[in-house]
Amino acid sequence: MSKIDHFLERFFHPQSVAIVGATNNPFKMNFRLTQNLVDLNFQGKIYPVNPREEKISGIKAYATLQDIPESIDLVVIAVPAPKALDIVKDCDKKGVKQVVIVTGGFSEGGEQGQKLHQEIASFVKDKDIRSIGPNTLGPINTSNNLAISFNSIKEMRQGGISFAFQSGFYDPKINWLFSHLGINKIVDLGNKMDVNEVDVLEYFFQDPGTKVIAMHIESLHGNGRDFFNLLKKGSVKKPTIILKSGRTPAGSLAAASHTGAIARENDVIFDSMIRQTAAIRAKTIDEFFDLAKAFEYLMLPKGNRLSIIVLSGGEGVMATDTCDMNGLTMAELGDHTYQRLKRIFPPWEIPLNPIDAGVCLEFTLADILRVFNALIAIPEDENVDCIVMQMPPDFFNLAPNESSSAKVSDSLKEQCAQALLNMKGVGKPFALWRTSMDRNEDELVEKLESNYLPVFPSSERAIKALSSLYRYKAFCMRETIDVFSEPKRDRNSMKKEE
Repeated sequence: MSKIDHFLERFFHPQSVAIVGATNNPFKMNFRLTQNLVDLNFQGKIYPVNPREEKISGIKAYATLQDIPESIDLVVIAVPAPKALDIVKDCDKKGVKQVVIVTGGFSEGGEQGQKLHQEIASFVKDKDIRSIGPNTLGPINTSNNLAISFNSIKEMRQGGISFAFQSGFYDPKINWLFSHLGINKIVDLGNKMDVNEVDVLEYFFQDPGTKVIAMHIESLHGNGRDFFNLLKKGSVKKPTIILKSGRTPAGSLAAASHTGAIARENDVIFDSMIRQTAAIRAKTIDEFFDLAKAFEYLMLPKGNRLSIIVLSGGEGVMATDTCDMNGLTMAELGDHTYQRLKRIFPPWEIPLNPIDAGVCLEFTLADILRVFNALIAIPEDENVDCIVMQMPPDFFNLAPNESSSAKVSDSLKEQCAQALLNMKGVGKPFALWRTSMDRNEDELVEKLESNYLPVFPSSERAIKALSSLYRYKAFCMRETIDVFSEPKRDRNSMKKEE
């Protein structure tokens, strides 16, 4: 049953899905369109359509849509472009109102492709059929295990981020996304023949499962004023991250080569529009995913006072620079915190912020956990609003590779991870950045991120993410103050103005 009254709800919550162009050949791109639904145990009926197969992925196949005896909620069209219009017409005969056109070769496919694009666009509009694409993938919904993807999806981690893309660049990263982020929904809009960014933004703002919105745009196809008004109103309620590519003339032409639409909007004007809202514009793809993770995993800070914990003095200097350049200030820790931390100091005094936990470990390596457990004093300090820490390297694999030593090592790893999670549990934004970037760290990173403690590749990226949390909070508070402090005008004053 639909939770909200929006036409896109039926794309994400179909009771039945037909895959036209399904195949048993694992070497064809279309193979995974059906196989993922089977492997992930999609909570609906699956109808593969292929006239040359009796079964596909172990499920009865049908020669045409008309041969399917039941009604169909969603049809995924993955046949060559010249055949797509016939399938869309079959959808109309079958009474299908939701269509996803995976196939490319339309508006980006030269004169013939553009003509076909217009024919299908006119047909679906006339028949009141809603379509996503063409040249697209998706949708993906983790609440019912719906996933239309070319790549084998191992596991779907459910969360609060909803992504909208105008490209399939995310699809090869799909397993990385699910292993590092909590996903609610994903939609790829492709060439935006029908459904566009305004429709999706409107839906995600209404969707109760969406807590954070991350949207990639190459060009606006919907009404620009509607997009701005939605963003202005909704982004103060749900953090919204925008990655706008095609910012340069060359980039705009590159976008046209695979979507068929040159960006009509001036990037300076687009940037100015975003700045008038609470939305955050990501400059790079790395920043786009960093911000999505930060807003999904962390609460907003009360202020901009940052505490930095490092394992190297040089890292501390660079992190301090990044803090200062991104609108955060170095927190001044209280005397009570100093007394608690002094127990792990080397035989000399060291600064509290940034604090060099590395030099502390040099003198307490036999009792590593004492250092990590002591550091909880930092997030507990009332003068600290957010914390960033260099993730400890894998000390524990230094032990001899014996059965008893391995058990001790695993136990220490678990306790170390728990100490870090306890620091996050204090209730302030707390992020880590990686130290060695080798495979030995991956296991710990996945464990921490599965418990919503974000890990970034560098101190710079971690601090920039925390800064965005603070700036978003400050913008929303300013907007609220402006609304409540707006002077009320009586009728007499209004008449005078007239």
